Amino acid sequence: MSAHFLRHGRGLRRARLGALLLVLAASLGGVVAVGLREAQRGYAHLQFERLAAQGAVIQGPVEMFLRVGVALEQFTGFHHLARALREADPTLEAVRVLDARGRILFSEPPGEQSALPLPRRVPSPPGQRFEVTEDARAFRVALPLSDRFGVVGRLELVMSRQAVDLRVLQRFQALFTLLGGCLVFQVAFVLGAQRLWMRRPRRWLGLAFSAGFGVMTLATSLALVDLYSDGLQQRTSSLAHSLARRLNEAARLGLTLSHLRGLDTLLEDYQRSNTDLGSLALIADERVLVQAGSGAGAPGHERFKYTIDLELTEGPWSLPVRLEVGAAKGALDDRLWRGCRGFLFLFVACGLLGLLVLRAFAPLPRRETRPRAFEHGAVDRLQPLAFLGAFLDGLPLAFLATSAEALHPGGGAALLFFAFHGASALAHLYSERSIRDLGPGRFLMGALQLSAAPLLLMAWTGDFRLWLLLRCLSGLGHGALAAGNRAYLLAVFHPQQPPAHGSRLALSRCGGLLGGTVLGALLAAHLGPRAAFLCGGLCPLAALAYARLWLPPLDARDKSRGPGPFRASLSWLAPPALPSSTGSPREHLPALLLVGLPSLLVRGGVLCFALPLWLSGQGEDADRIGQLLALHALGALLCHVLPPPRTARTRRLLQGGVLGMGVALLALGMAGALEPVFVLALGLWGLCHALIQACLKRPRSQGPGEGLARERGPPSITPVVGALGQCLGPLAVSALWHLPSEPLQVLGGLGAGVLLLGAAYFWLTRGLPGREARHA
Repeated sequence: MSAHFLRHGRGLRRARLGALLLVLAASLGGVVAVGLREAQRGYAHLQFERLAAQGAVIQGPVEMFLRVGVALEQFTGFHHLARALREADPTLEAVRVLDARGRILFSEPPGEQSALPLPRRVPSPPGQRFEVTEDARAFRVALPLSDRFGVVGRLELVMSRQAVDLRVLQRFQALFTLLGGCLVFQVAFVLGAQRLWMRRPRRWLGLAFSAGFGVMTLATSLALVDLYSDGLQQRTSSLAHSLARRLNEAARLGLTLSHLRGLDTLLEDYQRSNTDLGSLALIADERVLVQAGSGAGAPGHERFKYTIDLELTEGPWSLPVRLEVGAAKGALDDRLWRGCRGFLFLFVACGLLGLLVLRAFAPLPRRETRPRAFEHGAVDRLQPLAFLGAFLDGLPLAFLATSAEALHPGGGAALLFFAFHGASALAHLYSERSIRDLGPGRFLMGALQLSAAPLLLMAWTGDFRLWLLLRCLSGLGHGALAAGNRAYLLAVFHPQQPPAHGSRLALSRCGGLLGGTVLGALLAAHLGPRAAFLCGGLCPLAALAYARLWLPPLDARDKSRGPGPFRASLSWLAPPALPSSTGSPREHLPALLLVGLPSLLVRGGVLCFALPLWLSGQGEDADRIGQLLALHALGALLCHVLPPPRTARTRRLLQGGVLGMGVALLALGMAGALEPVFVLALGLWGLCHALIQACLKRPRSQGPGEGLARERGPPSITPVVGALGQCLGPLAVSALWHLPSEPLQVLGGLGAGVLLLGAAYFWLTRGLPGREARHA
């Protein structure tokens, strides 16, 4: 199949339809895959809490026995209690008691006498009173057994993974059928209604995509509600039986409710250790005697309520007492909202990718007949490569810092980011000669291969030194890809009339950063970091075929002026020509040092290094970290969607960008622990950062002959300043991060520094002539 056939006529139409169907299928399948993995994780955690509540039935008597001073191996009655648990719960494979050295003292059913260590520990939120480990066959929930002096052993409950997987797959069977129906509808619409949607492709394909995505999201959410409701009911029932057993022990001693002291403290401890509980109450004769929770005993306050009649009685008339345990309304809503957040970000990322594909595979008109349409089409075909470069940058953003700190504590993450951004800057600065020797097309192919190889290798190694080397190579590929993309664009266009479409490429980069951050976080959370690295390594290989077959041909460039202007157009090391009213190019130096450098330093140090580590320390999973970091890219995307600022307002917009960034960092430092403040501050920071970069790097007009003059200009310091900020940011923030007792205070200090440096710049340039045009 020739490149000419794919670029024109039926070949292009078939390629466009195939790419659209692939994006639609991947989007709808991604909804089901994300929902399935979220259901497996969420339902499994509910089962862990249920097992912990069942284990408390044995943990309580064993610890009472230990506090008397008797050794753990002398406990009696274990087999009776454990057998009753296994008979009531068929998913419970085994119950064991182990000493501090890991030797099995009691086991039901009787089996092996030595515990085999499981290969992986399941991450747990802060404050969880039990530990969970897993392998390919089973989960193991361990509760500590303590005497008066400390932990002397543990109680383990083993549950089969198959029980969880079968329950989840049973609820998702209908979704697989619905997914097939939606895919058939999408294929029929794309193939059968071409005359309709080709007139207004964004409207009709957008409606079809939104409808399919909305139906699958709604169906997946309903399946999650059903599954989580079942899990919460089981968990509430287990907690109620655990507490009822402890209260019935007092009744067997002949005590009544009035003889017991500290019941309110007992119920509050249960509610504190199980935050999903809405209320716990002891009720006799429809009167609430003891309660924990504001709505205890009130109808409709909880989503689920479980009632148990106790053996305890109250008063001289021996009134029966019942225990009511309810699950709070927010218990289900919080778990459901967690999955819906992932669907929302996945919708944005897939929508941006679909719009990109729709534009990239549009027919490319001839330059001689329609030059304006040719310019738009050429930029559209280069946008996927700009998207890919930012996509690879954001793919490991949510988990790379924590993974590096696990391999090399005390600065491993900062070194990785320093190596990546430093190598990327060097590749961007010194790729001019290679582009001239090899040509933009061959150079771009090599950059794609260099971007793929390190990520593929990182998926199969865990040595930090090798990671450091691979991140250097990945940075070289990232910088070479950006430089090759720009060189290819300049090679297609007239060298003395550079294309004024930088905002569209910047929009693609912001979309790629958002999509890479979200997808990388989802893959790392559900399949592990290896899956994210494999995805990052395979995407450039797929882009190789696209670049070879669908990039605009270089022979479209006007060759009448010879190669000299084209070589001059590649010299981006020299500064663009400034308007005559700006004076010397050195007047641009204060803006770069006092505004541009701090913004890039803060982005590299805080967004890439500090925030992922802090969020991970707060117990957030990788997908949640990725969603929060993606808010920064979403704010930047909003900035590029808005119309570009006029020259007369550039200084005011720059002032607003500096002020907004400083305020966002101050808000993160002072109230970043509050989720609404954290979310709004990240979005504002991304918007202001993109606004600052847009004001400092807006394209400047050039007159005839200025392309040749640029070749003789002094070297530009703009790439050097950008590299300095991105490289030194993680190192600087890493040195400051552990100094205060509250790490977020560092962000407040950085925000104050941004405001002070910005104020110094505007004060120094307040009387310079042509100050508005300097950023035009």
